[in-house]
Amino acid sequence: MKECIACHSGQIKQVDIKTKDDEFTLIENSEVILNPKPQSQKVIKFVCLNCGFINLYAEDYF
Repeated sequence: MKECIACHSGQIKQVDIKTKDDEFTLIENSEVILNPKPQSQKVIKFVCLNCGFINLYAEDYF
């Protein structure tokens, strides 16, 4: 089970982050795929429901 690296709570949700101007929205249970050159990268985002800390994990794949 994942836990928050800031407060060590187990209340973690996987989310998407949508941005517009200087605001952002968290959307539960979805994934975004970014396509940087020359390879692709999958970015997984988690938010702590206890303290609000957002963790970003990137994994390379082909």
